[in-house]
Amino acid sequence: MGEQERQDRFNKLDGAHLLWASTMGATFDLGIMSKAMLIPSMKTAAQRLARHEMQKGTFPFIDEKPLNTELYKSIFDSLNDFIFFATDYEIEGDDKHVVMRINKDRCMYCPTGVGGALLGTTICPYPQLFSVYLDMVIKNGFYYKKVEMIKEADGSYMRREGDYDIIEFKIEDDDNFKFIVDVLFEGVKRIEETFEKAINDGVISEEDLWDRNYIPVPNTNPQKYRTKFTDFAKQYIQPIEDELLSKHKKFSFVVLVDENGYLPSHNSIYDKPLTGDYKKDLIGNRSMRIFNDFTGISAAKNTRKYLLQSYPRDVGVLMFDISSEVKLRGKHWGALRIGFKI
Repeated sequence: MGEQERQDRFNKLDGAHLLWASTMGATFDLGIMSKAMLIPSMKTAAQRLARHEMQKGTFPFIDEKPLNTELYKSIFDSLNDFIFFATDYEIEGDDKHVVMRINKDRCMYCPTGVGGALLGTTICPYPQLFSVYLDMVIKNGFYYKKVEMIKEADGSYMRREGDYDIIEFKIEDDDNFKFIVDVLFEGVKRIEETFEKAINDGVISEEDLWDRNYIPVPNTNPQKYRTKFTDFAKQYIQPIEDELLSKHKKFSFVVLVDENGYLPSHNSIYDKPLTGDYKKDLIGNRSMRIFNDFTGISAAKNTRKYLLQSYPRDVGVLMFDISSEVKLRGKHWGALRIGFKI
């Protein structure tokens, strides 16, 4: 890199680049940073990055577009606009393999050129960050696929060829994810059929199922509410939720919410009698609450085939949340949400 190029790069650096690179460099020099620490931290960072883009309305939903070089370039160009990771990179790929080349002197986060630490490519955060981010994009594009890093002979996930650092990913079928989506669709179908049968049998009226007058339950914290369909959900929907919950060992919850995020009846394991102890009740009784945080309201109002989100729960756990629309006689009623562990 010539002096003018170096100066131009320096002028494009902002405080976030310098902070990140210096932190990476310092922790590596101190012997704190390792692949064992870097990989899970970048996994979490990528999930939160995708969540932040969804909140900003800039997440690249690809909706079954062909997985090819043009699409990958648009995805990473959009990501580069967001976090500005490099000034020179190339990318190509298909539905099985992706190759990314980043000019070693054009990386905007590399501690060697910014923070001063001489890090080897084995400690680079990009492979895990990019693979998890791309995995979220592809899964939300309605592909039952997973993206994984390709390990080099030396155990790293990057190799250097001339002026470029090379990262490669493989894209494979994800039968586990397909199973989760199939359970989600099964649950939606069963709940919609339960709604219809209950109306036809006179168990509950269609009008009562559309009740959105949330009546506060006194002396509850977090606040709980009752509607005209709360007891119906407890009797007829909770058994469906519990059965679906048992279908996968990594499922944390399977719940029905209306379009405002109101959850009338949680899974039985989270529907224990109230104790009056906030910490116990926060986990032990999660029924009859309105979950209108970003993840919750996005799921509740989702009309896409499904929506996969990262979900930082109020009990301090980061997991995935996948949701699909539930309709009542052809109109959007709410959604079925499945939470599963990472």
